[in-house]
Amino acid sequence: MRNYLRITQQELAQRSHITQSHLAQIESGKIDPKIGTLQRIFDGLSCDLVIEPLPRRPLSEVLRGRARSIALKRLKHAMGTMALEDQAPEKVAFKRLLEKRTDDILNDSRERLWHKKDE
Repeated sequence: MRNYLRITQQELAQRSHITQSHLAQIESGKIDPKIGTLQRIFDGLSCDLVIEPLPRRPLSEVLRGRARSIALKRLKHAMGTMALEDQAPEKVAFKRLLEKRTDDILNDSRERLWHKKDE
């Protein structure tokens, strides 16, 4: 952007209220600037800086995946006991049970999905 606007590093540094050497280090990737510094640089380029989270997957999928992993862990624990008693459900029934437990976890607002102990 700086080159497109034909602004030298020195001119942009002055407009941004930072040193030219600091700007050069930022542009070369030698330092990681703070957000405030980036705002001043973009302001110097007559631009707004927008920082917006961009989920890698829909948040509903992230949430369901986390609830499902907790449900699976709990079921495996219970299944270990049931398998010893030769009462383990078949695969289809297990899958239905897993989805029901996942839904139960999602519908219970008291469930803590990100506790360290659940990982």
